[in-house]
Amino acid sequence: MNDPISSAPGDYRSKERYVRLAFLVGTLNFGLKFASTLIGNSVTQMTDLLRNAGDTFACFLTWLTLRRIRRGKTLAYDYGFGKLENASSMLVAGVMGVTLLVALYNAVERFRHPVPVTRIELGFFVAVWAVAVSVWIWRRTYVLTKEDGSPVLESQWHLFRAKALANLCVVLSLGLSLSLYGHPWAVYIDPISSLILAGFLVHSIYSIVSLNASDLLDRALDESLQLIILRELAAYFDDYVAFHGLRSRRAGKNVYIDIFLEFDGSRTMAEVQKVIDTMKAALEQKIPGSQVVISPSTRRVV
Repeated sequence: MNDPISSAPGDYRSKERYVRLAFLVGTLNFGLKFASTLIGNSVTQMTDLLRNAGDTFACFLTWLTLRRIRRGKTLAYDYGFGKLENASSMLVAGVMGVTLLVALYNAVERFRHPVPVTRIELGFFVAVWAVAVSVWIWRRTYVLTKEDGSPVLESQWHLFRAKALANLCVVLSLGLSLSLYGHPWAVYIDPISSLILAGFLVHSIYSIVSLNASDLLDRALDESLQLIILRELAAYFDDYVAFHGLRSRRAGKNVYIDIFLEFDGSRTMAEVQKVIDTMKAALEQKIPGSQVVISPSTRRVV
């Protein structure tokens, strides 16, 4: 049987299979956690169930997005589907934000009305299983992200890292509640753990939003990449007459760079094209995922 996560990372089909697997695993975990939450009375379990529901729904939306991308007509989108990937990642963050609000409300209510937790044995073993599964998917997604650089996979490995840490928090919370049952102060272990889970959600939301917001707004490349471009322009300073502008942006894993140069009018187009091809190849080699367009120009491009 083929491993659905081991396919070529640059292929949207393999991304879709991966996210579909993550969604199915999330659905299985949600079913197990739903059953254990009905049996027990832990607010940590309730918060974790809501978090799992939000995560699973986010995976479902991401899967639908990738499915649409794979089936879409690429010819209608000259710059690919990078923006749709960014938008999908922001949607993941939005779903997690709603889950965060519900988790905070439940934790505050349990602080106001503390009760000892009972019947949480099944929830403890379900949480141990969830930790193992989340860590496995997190590590595999992280490896794929380093190879592919996709915003969807980036948001997914952040999501499953948060899931792994959150599930570990549930294991510790339920384990402490079981071992320390009967102590008066033990009733606060449950709501404190719920707040810690909320902290993981805040960190994940911030990571996803900060990663994708600038790309959606077509922000220029960061300073380190700008310096690479300027160094390359300096290296070919004698091959052009004037520099008339630079535009750059990201769209998903792709980097788009437009450079406008003025060349000596006495040179043939073949000579100019040779310089352009050499500069383009050098920049695309030094900036992974870049697509460079160098356009002859006689005036400043606004």
